[in-house]
Amino acid sequence: MFAEERLQRIVELVNRQGKVTVAGLSEALGVSPVTIRRDLEGLEQKGLLMRTHGGAMPLQNSPFDVAREMSFDEKGEALVAEKERIAEAAAQLVHDGEAVLLTPGTTNMFLSQKLAAKKELTVVTNAANIAVQLSRVTDFDVILIGGKLRPKSFALVGPMADHALRGIRVDKLFLGVDGFDIEEGLTTPNVWEASVNAQMIAIAKQVILVADHSKFGKVTFSRIAGLDVVHTIISDRLLPDAACERIRGMDIELILA
Repeated sequence: MFAEERLQRIVELVNRQGKVTVAGLSEALGVSPVTIRRDLEGLEQKGLLMRTHGGAMPLQNSPFDVAREMSFDEKGEALVAEKERIAEAAAQLVHDGEAVLLTPGTTNMFLSQKLAAKKELTVVTNAANIAVQLSRVTDFDVILIGGKLRPKSFALVGPMADHALRGIRVDKLFLGVDGFDIEEGLTTPNVWEASVNAQMIAIAKQVILVADHSKFGKVTFSRIAGLDVVHTIISDRLLPDAACERIRGMDIELILA
């Protein structure tokens, strides 16, 4: 089997099965796991699939599927190494004694773990799972914003969340999104989460977007805001060079982890 045929076969298997493993592809195609990992990396860079821990899955959204939302567990399997590096870089921007706001999401879940070394933080979040994680750090004041629970993201949303956020101010917002695009801005599949995220942007002195490269160029159902509200973007090194140039051209600080 030629390399081009193997790559085409990998894409077909990923789209048909929904999720594949490196071991399974190696056995099915008769090549080494090292070759499969290299193939998956190349296919991801071409925007044909999304790598996960130990395998791959179809892209989160197609141009005709803007309202589809992956579960937290599905998101948690994708690009684990990249998200951990992004979280580490984000943690370095937090100083002792600050008030920070974390949106729901797998990258911010990693960030919540890495903040444990900080002192006397006030951490505000509308993510139930992140609040539980942070509750183990006795030196922190953890504020969980109330509202209607969304099982797919563990987010608390709705009028109660919007109202609670209006009464506070934070130094830094670490914002996770499902899509960010130069023209379309920041988007998420759920309108309630978009509303809460917009309110979070309004109360933060500094807005820091934490998003791996697979989110770039994606546009989902609900618009949060334009990219111009963002002060800093932390992504990974697979973000396309052209995207990096355009982001820097907007006077947005770009950190590639």
